[in-house]
Order: sequence, then structure tokens, then C-alpha cells
Amino acid sequence: MIKNSLVPPMKYNLKDGTQVTIRLIKPNDKERLRLSFKELSADSRRTRFHSQMSGLTNGQLEYLTEIDYQNHFAICAIDISHGRDKGIGVARYIRIEDEPDTVELAITVLDAYQGLGLGKILCELLMDAARENGIRKFRGYISEENASLAAMIKRFGAHSQVEHGRLTRVDLVLPVPITEGDA
Repeated sequence: MIKNSLVPPMKYNLKDGTQVTIRLIKPNDKERLRLSFKELSADSRRTRFHSQMSGLTNGQLEYLTEIDYQNHFAICAIDISHGRDKGIGVARYIRIEDEPDTVELAITVLDAYQGLGLGKILCELLMDAARENGIRKFRGYISEENASLAAMIKRFGAHSQVEHGRLTRVDLVLPVPITEGDA
């Protein structure tokens, strides 16, 4: 049984009015993920995957969609505007084996939807889910070309250091949410 604040799906409006549903990723999202990956520009593929991948293999699709929601957690954003049912973003974390309260973070948003606030929404929802699963810290590796993601993560209070040449390691200690009794 999945215990998470993202059940059931949640609806949002992006800055341009695009209506999206954000929900847990499911095994039957493989084809949606395959199609969405094809829409990523070469630059987005390189900055997100740190290589020039041309597509996702069946094994990769299985790994990305058949998850346990504890150690590997993922949510997807679907454009539902104007009768669409198009995958436009994914945010996930994978627990680091030798650091059980730390996860590696990854967020991907299709180029046409970047700059509309979706990355921030996905990051905030992923933080909530991580806290529910006992996670205290996000870690990410951002290429130097991905300045927008680096800036967004830094706004959340992340600390960064250059590693592996063109990659920056970003660590974000998850803030404790403010409850009504604390305000």
C-alpha cells in the first residue's frame, strides 16, 4: 500500500494556463515516457542524462516505471489541457544505498514546458514525498549548461560544489514544513 500525499492525483495550472495532473508514475506509463523522451531536445537530453541518448530501452523503461515508492519514487506531470493526455515532466528520487536518509534527485521537463513553474511544483511535491519516506537530503548532479535547474535548486537553499569536471554536485537538506501550530 502506498501511503503518500500524492494519492489521488493533483491538478495544477502552470504560468501560461496549461492544466496538468501530477500523479505517481505507474508501470503502464512506459509508452508515455518513451514518447515524451523523443520530444526532449538534444540539449535537454545532454543536460539531464549527461550523455546524448537517442531513446530509452525496454529495460530502462521498466526501471523508470516499475518502482517501490520508498527507495525509488517518481511522479509524472501530464498536460490535460484541450483534451490532451501528454506526459510533460517527471521527478524522481532514488535512495543512496550507503546513505539511507539521502536520495539522488532527478527532474525532467519537456522543453516546451520549461519556465512555466512545473519544475518547482515537481520539486516541492517530491520534497513532501521524500519527507514522508524518511528522507532528509536531496543530492543532484547538474551539468554546467543547466543553469535554470541549478538556480531553482539553490532557491530552495541547496549547497553546491563542482565535481567531475563539468558536473556540479548539489545537496539540499530538506526543510521541515511549517505546520499551523508553528506559524
